[in-house]
Amino acid sequence: MSDITTKNDLLAVFRKLGIERDMDVMVHSSMKSLGFVVNGALDVIDALLETVGRDGTILMPSHTGQLTDPAGWKNPPVPADKIEAVRLSMKPFDPKTTPIRNRGVIPGTFLTYDGIRRSIHPLNSVIARGPRAEYFTAVHELHGSEGMQSPIGRLYENNGHVLLIGVTLARCTAIHLAEFIADVPYLKKNSMKVLVKGKEGKNNFVHLERYPGDSEYFDKVRHDLAGKSIFKEADFRVGRITFFPIKPVVDFVVKRLKEDADYLIKP
Repeated sequence: MSDITTKNDLLAVFRKLGIERDMDVMVHSSMKSLGFVVNGALDVIDALLETVGRDGTILMPSHTGQLTDPAGWKNPPVPADKIEAVRLSMKPFDPKTTPIRNRGVIPGTFLTYDGIRRSIHPLNSVIARGPRAEYFTAVHELHGSEGMQSPIGRLYENNGHVLLIGVTLARCTAIHLAEFIADVPYLKKNSMKVLVKGKEGKNNFVHLERYPGDSEYFDKVRHDLAGKSIFKEADFRVGRITFFPIKPVVDFVVKRLKEDADYLIKP
């Protein structure tokens, strides 16, 4: 076992990248990129919290794709004659108990920590811990999952940062904010329906008026901003860790989207 990682190793690389006390940082992560971490996700989370200190706030995505309309599920698909039964049986989003899906083990572990706050979006919620956790998670517009009235929007307004642990910009939901600011047409062309609690407690699936389902070429942003000294990177174990301020990146993408609305949906 050659790639053994301790909390101190993580503290060192986070500080080397420029993460400081009192910063607000949105973290996207891949646990397997870190090799063998002695205490698993606990070491990663504890290192993050120690790095930003008492005055900093850590945020992570806590998405719940399992709360979409089962008529659109593909892996596996739901038989047509079972769809309605599944719809009626699904539990609406609960910020305390609804499990995180497809965001990795680190956010799932973070959710168990004391002092965690979670936004109320039934599909793209965000969890946070720190003195500004309540502020960042207090507002999350249903039809603006990464709009200005969301945790990402508030992070942008407060000059927050993003940390990518073993993942690329393709996993960075903060970039979606640029699509909402630019109001690109494809946001309104989505077919996304999400479960919300309707009248008398009945399940109701609401079509999201704007949702960024078609964009996927976020990694080109890193290439297009090369040489601007915005991204700080460090190769670590079998992956790479990237740290950057959210505002200049989002502002750059907004400018590109206003020039070409398809900037993020074509190679």
